[in-house]
Formats: sequence, structure tokens, C-alpha cells
Amino acid sequence: MKLLTVYAKEMKIAARGFYFYIELFVAVIMLIILLFGISENPDSRMKEFLLYDDSMDAVIGSFEAQRVKEGKLVILEEPTEWVLKPAKFTLTNRDTGVVTDYDFPEEKTLLLETRHSVDPETGRVEGTQYLLDTIEDLYRIAYQERAIGAVLSFGNDGRVHYEYVNQGYETDRLIDAMYILHNENLTVLEAQAERQQVRELGSTDRLNNRENLVPAFLAFAGSLMGIFIVVAYVYLDKDEGVINALVVTPVKMMSYLLSKIMVICTTIILSSAIIVIPVMGAGPNYPVLILYLIITSFAFSAAGLLISSFFDTLSKAFGILYGLMIALMIPGFSYYIPSFDPLWLRFFPSYPLLQGFRDLLLGSGDLTYVWVASAGFLIGGVLLLWLSDIRFRKSLRI
Repeated sequence: MKLLTVYAKEMKIAARGFYFYIELFVAVIMLIILLFGISENPDSRMKEFLLYDDSMDAVIGSFEAQRVKEGKLVILEEPTEWVLKPAKFTLTNRDTGVVTDYDFPEEKTLLLETRHSVDPETGRVEGTQYLLDTIEDLYRIAYQERAIGAVLSFGNDGRVHYEYVNQGYETDRLIDAMYILHNENLTVLEAQAERQQVRELGSTDRLNNRENLVPAFLAFAGSLMGIFIVVAYVYLDKDEGVINALVVTPVKMMSYLLSKIMVICTTIILSSAIIVIPVMGAGPNYPVLILYLIITSFAFSAAGLLISSFFDTLSKAFGILYGLMIALMIPGFSYYIPSFDPLWLRFFPSYPLLQGFRDLLLGSGDLTYVWVASAGFLIGGVLLLWLSDIRFRKSLRI
């Protein structure tokens, strides 16, 4: 009962303060960005630069006419103006090893025929193709835009031949995929793939572009923000002598620390609801999501309490807090770039934090990972709170 009494008093104090409303204000700003600044299915910015051999004119014309009829291709009436800057580079033939030097000292302006690949059901632009006239222009624009170019032509064998211009940093897997894509026995490969037994691991549902940002917002503006807010609350109390006053009150230090964490959890639940409900609707598993928010907020707030016990002022602790937040944001690269997923990144606590929020927002995901992550955060939070209690009790003075 004492803990609830202290919590009620702390909530009243927090509701009169500045930091409580800052968290809610940030949540409202994020919601506005999600609803009005982020499209659910944005147009793709993928650009393709193509060069067709003269022998391909008839085939390409027929192919494009069919795609236009199906609503999959839109041919723009006006060409796109493209300025090629002076450039000097080296081109290496991957198959023969021949190295060729190119030097283009003058600027050149191109008028490129432009097409949009379109999803006929949604009308969303999936990619843009630009048609070039010469191989030199293709090389220059691929070098300048750091893009992949392609040359299509008919060979003496009567088949279409493909020549790709890449940047050299592509992985071997991507290069091998290009070779396989145009393999003469592609039908054999497809038949082999059809015979493979595939077992689904969990749900195959996906978050759209807008929804995919919500886990990051919950993690970095929700749970991780608890570190900053609890530290700010503690230093306000230090300045006013509240912590030292606990020596002559019946309130235990642990009750005081837990009340601070409970205030943070309450604030984060409110701010998260502002973001999640309008964007996700009834899709997420809300009971487990709230529990996961409480556990993760508890763990990170306990970390903030421990940090605050080592410093007398917020300015002294700011360097540690800033460095910690930067480090905890690194797993965000893996979240948005799945190909970047080194093993060492999984030891950052924000890595399971992001993945757990993503699974819960899907609503139909496997909760095993969430429960394991929750157990880890709970154990870590209890340990950090215990250490914080020891540190604060040692610093008490009359």
C-alpha cells in the first residue's frame, strides 16, 4: 500500500511537471508524421537504365504494348532531362578480366525516354526505367548515379543476351542471382524449386511502410526514452533534497525507485497508445503489447536509475546518456536493412526490443521470441534496480 501511495503522489507531481507532457507531445508529433507524412505504400524510387540493341526494337515494342494494355507500364509523354557530369573511371569485364579506361571531360545533357512500372491493382509506381542511346552514356550514367545498368541484345544464336554494368561492391550472391536469372535452363530451375518442401516459420504477414515505422517509434521514443525521463526526475528530486529527506521518512528507497519506474511506465503506455491505436487499429495483440511495454520500460528505467546514482547533476550524466542512446540505436540499421545482421549486433538490448514490438504489432506472430525477450528484460531490470537501490542508499545523508 505504501508503494501505491508513493506512486499516486509521484504521478500528481509528474502531471504538474514538464517532462510528463513532453513525452505525450512527442508521441502526438510522431503520430502526425506517420499519418500525414508517411505513405502506406509509397512509390518506389528504384531506377533502371536500359540500352536496347537495334535488333530488339520489334520485340521490345510488342512487349511494352502488351504491358501498357495490362496497366503494368506507363510511358511518359515528356522525356526526362539528365545531365552527365565530366567523369573518369575504369571498367573491368568480370568474365574476361579486360580493363578499359574511360575519360569524358565534357558535360553532356540527355533526353531520356521514361517509363513507369506500375502495380495495376493499386496504381503504385514500382520502378522507373530510362532508355539510353549509346553504351558510353550507359557507362557514364551508371558511374554517376551509382546504379546498375543493363544492355539487351539479340545474339547470333537467336536468343536475348544480357550485359550488366554494376558498381563492384555487389555481393557474390547478387551476381550469381543475375547469372541464374538468365540461365538457359531456367525452366529446369523452376521445376526443381517447385519440388522443394517449404515449411513456414510463423506468420507470413507483413507490415506496410507506415506500420513498419511504429516498432522503431515505440522502441526509441518509448522504452528507451524512459532512461532520459527517469534520470531527469531523479535529478529534480536531488536538487530539491527529496532523496536525502528519505532518511527521516518511513518510505523505503526501493519504494521510491519503484514509484519512479511506475510513473515512467504509465507515461510510456499513454504515449504508445497515442501512436499505435490510430495507425494499427485492432491488429496488434494489445494485452501482451502492454505487458511487453511495461517490462521493457521497467528494464531501461532501472538502467537510468543506476546511471543517475553515479552523478550529482544532469549535465555530468549527459555524456554517458548520449553515448548509450547512440549505441542502442545501432540495431535500427539491422531492422531496416535485414542484410546487415552481424552476430554481435544481437547482443544489444535494443535488438530484441525492436523484434519483439514488430512481432506483437503483426498480431499473428509467434510469441515465443517475445516471451523469451521479456524474461531477459525482466531479469536484467530486477538486477539493475537492486544495484540502484544499493547505490542510492549509500549516497543518503542528513
